[in-house]
Amino acid sequence: MTGYKHAEGEFQGKNDTRIYFQSWKPLKPKASVIIVHGVGEHSGRYMNLINKMDGKSISFYAADHRGHGKSGGKKGHTDFFMDYIHDLKLLVNIVKNENSGLPVFLLGHSMGGTIACRYALTYQDDLSGLVLSGAGVKPIINKSDFFISAAKGISGLLPRLSISNGLIVEDLTHDEEVIRDYRADKLNHDRVTLRFSVEFLKNGEECINRAEELTLPLLLIHGGQDRICDVKGSQLIYERSSSIDKQIEIFEGLFHETMNEEGKMKETPLNTVSKWITSMISKVKAAAATPATAPVVEKKEPVVQQASPAVKKPAAKKPAAKKAAAKKPAAKKPAAKKPAAKKPAAKKPAAKKPAAKKPAAKKPAAKKPAAKKPAAKKPAAKKPAAKKAVKK
Repeated sequence: MTGYKHAEGEFQGKNDTRIYFQSWKPLKPKASVIIVHGVGEHSGRYMNLINKMDGKSISFYAADHRGHGKSGGKKGHTDFFMDYIHDLKLLVNIVKNENSGLPVFLLGHSMGGTIACRYALTYQDDLSGLVLSGAGVKPIINKSDFFISAAKGISGLLPRLSISNGLIVEDLTHDEEVIRDYRADKLNHDRVTLRFSVEFLKNGEECINRAEELTLPLLLIHGGQDRICDVKGSQLIYERSSSIDKQIEIFEGLFHETMNEEGKMKETPLNTVSKWITSMISKVKAAAATPATAPVVEKKEPVVQQASPAVKKPAAKKPAAKKAAAKKPAAKKPAAKKPAAKKPAAKKPAAKKPAAKKPAAKKPAAKKPAAKKPAAKKPAAKKPAAKKAVKK
């Protein structure tokens, strides 16, 4: 790990909870990746990926969640799941301040995948891309429906009551050494509270239900034999997201921690993540150069073309609406012909004719449909985006 400078730090999270974080920074970074760890573990368990990308000029940051690792708070507890999002936002701000103008990617594993997904739904503009590893949006729970219902009910009365997280360590990976290290690591624990459990499940469902709001570049990786988090959760996020640039990789035969698998088994997941992040950095740079070289950079033309029609179409129809407005004054000229109606000047129906001018009031009503036409075309602009998302 000769290419990194390692540092540690702390900041005050939500409700003044002390949050520990660490970083691995190269001399001249091109981008930053923020790692969001899973339940019961900590930020130091991702060295396989960090070492894999040594020499690629990428900074890595990772924090221990409240109630985890070296951070403060009750083990495995949070009052509200959004407290994790608040803490992560503070870390993102630190990363952006230290790496001004550089792309920021979020990589969340397991429960961290749920946190990362929820963050993207809240602060999508902060990120250049999102990676979800074994996303915990649909955890496999070895408990009865009765137990789950009871836990939801009791959590209101005893929110901080601790129970086992139910994690079977042997289901993490085929690598026996990783399993031994996990058991020996004092920063790992198996505690969660009833409130955490309810919040975790609720927010996993929220991520799936709102996946169509995701439009940023997206990579999902998942072990085909994951017995901790259901692979269907990742598949649903992939299928429902509106991201144009998205990819999903299911690694058959691998367990939950695909990047910590045995021997060469972990190389494919590690290579997949490494190549995706580096390719995204290149695309971000190309996109930044697009305004000056749009006609030359062919890869970026589709993006520009998608954005420009959406703007130009309404603009083109506004003139059309103006022409209609010009014709309406022409309709008023017949009103000038109403001198023919002046013949019955003695009858003074002229007073009634002003009433006939009320159609002029109806003409604005005719303008309202013209305003509705652009509104109807806005959904049309969204449909292409959604179709392209599904194709990729």
